[in-house]
Amino acid sequence: MRKELIKTDFYKAVNGDWLEKAEIPGDKPSISAFLELHLGIEETLLDLTSKWEKDQTELDDNMKKFIKLYQMTKDFDKRSELGTKPFELILNKIKGLKNLKDLEKSFEEFTLESIETPFGFAVIQDFMNSNNQVLYFGASSLFLPDTSYYKDEATKAKLIGLFTQTTTQLLNLYGFSQEETEKLIREALAFDELLVPVTKSSVERADYVKMYNPYKKADVDQLTQNFNVMAQAKALVKEDVKELIVMNPDFLNAFDSIIKDENFEMIKSWMIVNNAKGFASYLTDEIRIAAGAFGRALSGTKEAQSKEKFAFYQAYNSFSQVVGLYYGINYFGPVAKEDVKKMVHEIIGVYNERITDNTWLNEKTKAKAIKKLSTLAVHVGYPDELPPYYDMFEILSYDEGSNLLEEKLKMTKIITQLNYEKYNKEPNRNIWGMPASMVNAYYSPTNNQIVFPAAILQKPYYSLEQTPSENYGGIGAVMAHEISHAFDNNGAKFDEFGSLSNWWTDEDLASFKKKSKDMIDLFDGVETGYGACNGELTVSENIADSGGLRCALEASKKREGHDLEGFFKNWASVWRQKASEEYSQLLLRVDVHGPTILRANMQLSNLPEFQEFYQIKEEDKMYLAKNKMVSIW
Repeated sequence: MRKELIKTDFYKAVNGDWLEKAEIPGDKPSISAFLELHLGIEETLLDLTSKWEKDQTELDDNMKKFIKLYQMTKDFDKRSELGTKPFELILNKIKGLKNLKDLEKSFEEFTLESIETPFGFAVIQDFMNSNNQVLYFGASSLFLPDTSYYKDEATKAKLIGLFTQTTTQLLNLYGFSQEETEKLIREALAFDELLVPVTKSSVERADYVKMYNPYKKADVDQLTQNFNVMAQAKALVKEDVKELIVMNPDFLNAFDSIIKDENFEMIKSWMIVNNAKGFASYLTDEIRIAAGAFGRALSGTKEAQSKEKFAFYQAYNSFSQVVGLYYGINYFGPVAKEDVKKMVHEIIGVYNERITDNTWLNEKTKAKAIKKLSTLAVHVGYPDELPPYYDMFEILSYDEGSNLLEEKLKMTKIITQLNYEKYNKEPNRNIWGMPASMVNAYYSPTNNQIVFPAAILQKPYYSLEQTPSENYGGIGAVMAHEISHAFDNNGAKFDEFGSLSNWWTDEDLASFKKKSKDMIDLFDGVETGYGACNGELTVSENIADSGGLRCALEASKKREGHDLEGFFKNWASVWRQKASEEYSQLLLRVDVHGPTILRANMQLSNLPEFQEFYQIKEEDKMYLAKNKMVSIW
């Protein structure tokens, strides 16, 4: 550790040597502790896949399907031979549309096969009753990552120019003439412009409770007279839909002024451009690379992923939970699993104590918070159950007359149909939202559960070889972070059953909102070297980081041999990241997580124990006055 930097920049004091030596992979926009673990797992899975290709005797049926699909994804000679022919099926369907009535007739088929349309549906748990699943409705995304890019004319012009250039190259590879290409891009961009004023920004989407806007059928019918939205809803779920949850009311209110026959040529061009980009990876490698050029430029990624890795991930992404389950069972031992579970329940106990001893909540609100904490479901390592669609997949090879795009449409249709069959049914809370082989963790507010996949349960986050304090500064803080999401500015609005419910007294809710505003102010405008942090965008994650760090520290204190420096150092080390300038600036606009340097430094500055242990003085950059500190949980 560079001790001379401790009071100036603790993040660099801990990570300075790593930051100097770390190299960003050519096909990535950054390198981080997360990504280093991911790359290690990637190497393991690539080796396993190569072994499984040679010997499938011990594989179950779904793993054999994965290998069969992988053998198709890596056959780039066959991809080149087929060229764009597989896409003609989709292209001809879109080209055959003459007006909105035609789109209505094809909408169910397009939706089931995930052929991009300007708006669509999804069955998601009902925020008001988490034991039921209802139909949500929303518009598609913009071409640029956030509405803020459209407000800065210079930035907009630069990015739209880049989009036009890269999309022109892509459409040329599809065989469109120059005249066709220019028309498609011009009209697609014109339609994109219509969506900008009625699209939520990243900051607005971060307050995800505001995505819940119930509309009665009659009200939706009144606002969507040009296209029978409710008839499509009924067709998809196979029963009458009396209410729709609208994620963006601005879009619904403007629906008939945007979705109309006068705009249909623009809509059609928008669909061709979007689907040409969306399905490009199932065609030739040249088309795949061209389709990713805009995204790589936005993030500062120097090169496309290699053929080898791309082929693996294209197959893996369709079978991620199947492969992840194998990884979890075989690479995450029972001893570690029990130790991790023990840590989680220790931290839940600490959270219970902190709520009980809380000085700004009254007893009624405390009792509700403790009730929510006591019903929190904990999942560690790997799931007990996989989604049912894997058993329904049937992979047909090139020799059997199929192709990659056709297989994609078939699998997507099965998954989508199953999703719509969940309408008005109780959710299966055993199904995980990510595979065990993913380096991540999450809290689900509608299930009131936390999930820790096996992949993240490795050094520097967790290791049986690390001290307990180091583990608490790493995975312990991650665990407590996820628990804290149950009580962040979004999660705190859900009760112990995962339903939207105000379990706060008016006085306590006002105090919580004031503390949340203090957290916004603490981070808002703080310079990162690539731009200022947006405190409002990152508030939920900052609340979770703050609560997680404090609870993990309390848990560490209870262990014999508690080591404050080991705890602080590992906290800083897990946030190490080296990123391209473009990617860093992109994250400042769209990522609800704070910049990693602030997650390390600002959260430690906001901790009295850190200030006292290192004797931080007012003249030190890591100093934060006690009356400026924000403590919520």
